[in-house]
Amino acid sequence: METKLTINELVDKVLAELERLNYSHNSLCGFRCFYKRVIAFAKEKEELYFSEELGRAFLKERYNCTVNYYTEAMPKSCKEPIRRIRILGDYQLNGVIVRRIVKKPGYVKPPQFEKELTAYERERKNNDYSKRGLRTRMQRLFFFIDYLDARGVQNVNDITSKMISDYAKTIYVHHEKKYFINLDNTQGIFKVSLL
Repeated sequence: METKLTINELVDKVLAELERLNYSHNSLCGFRCFYKRVIAFAKEKEELYFSEELGRAFLKERYNCTVNYYTEAMPKSCKEPIRRIRILGDYQLNGVIVRRIVKKPGYVKPPQFEKELTAYERERKNNDYSKRGLRTRMQRLFFFIDYLDARGVQNVNDITSKMISDYAKTIYVHHEKKYFINLDNTQGIFKVSLL
């Protein structure tokens, strides 16, 4: 059984992962500063471990943010702090940072999934998906592929139902409306890998 990481250990691992994911120097500085405040808050509350409740309490006290960010729209003023708290939760739950936006124009396909991604894209184009619809589907699929890559999966055949379930649990709370679309895209990658 894995031991639960203290908030300090969790923050260290998250910052190392953000660095590995090539977040910019300025972004990393922002994360470090924010997480120092979270750690100080946890110490103040005599909490050794991060929890969603601690994160919500931090957002409420420090940012006057009382929305349930899983069910309500996020206020613009709290978007960044909420995202940073969510990253801690994602990492604690899955050991990976689930990316929700892609800012770079070209996605670099992990080599172990390149064949399947290319086949999936070709199959969708052959079925006359619009360019915009295909781009959106591919972007959602890239999130799943990045998740698998971060978990060290080297082959589509190595993907387990537990991995899919863990990913689904992670995206459901953040993208409830798009949950089934994401699962459909995930199913599509398996379909083309069997062809």
